[in-house]
Amino acid sequence: MTEHAAQWTASTLADIRVGGWMCGAHWTFFFVHCDILVTAYACTACSMQTMGHLIVERTERVPDRAADVPVAFGDFDLFGYPIHELTEVLDPSDRKLLLSADVNPQSTHYLSAVRLDACESDRP
Repeated sequence: MTEHAAQWTASTLADIRVGGWMCGAHWTFFFVHCDILVTAYACTACSMQTMGHLIVERTERVPDRAADVPVAFGDFDLFGYPIHELTEVLDPSDRKLLLSADVNPQSTHYLSAVRLDACESDRP
């Protein structure tokens, strides 16, 4: 989606904060909804400057409980289950969803952040 469409959609949840500088980004914006921080942007490789990246983070760095707001990916809530339960059902070949490298798949804590990529530029 375009920057305008993405901002309009997100504005139904929270106040949008536009701007800030991100290396290699055509545009970027963010918003906070309850305990979730969302950053959306289009990098220089995103076709027609449409949104290709979404970073969803908990405001709590090492959460030990489920998030107040569900963040759905497929059929499950990424921030609603402990990491060890999520890693049992996540398909490791699905490169649209990126977990940080320091995630311990055996952890009973909850994820603090995920990244969703539709742009091919950052994929290994």
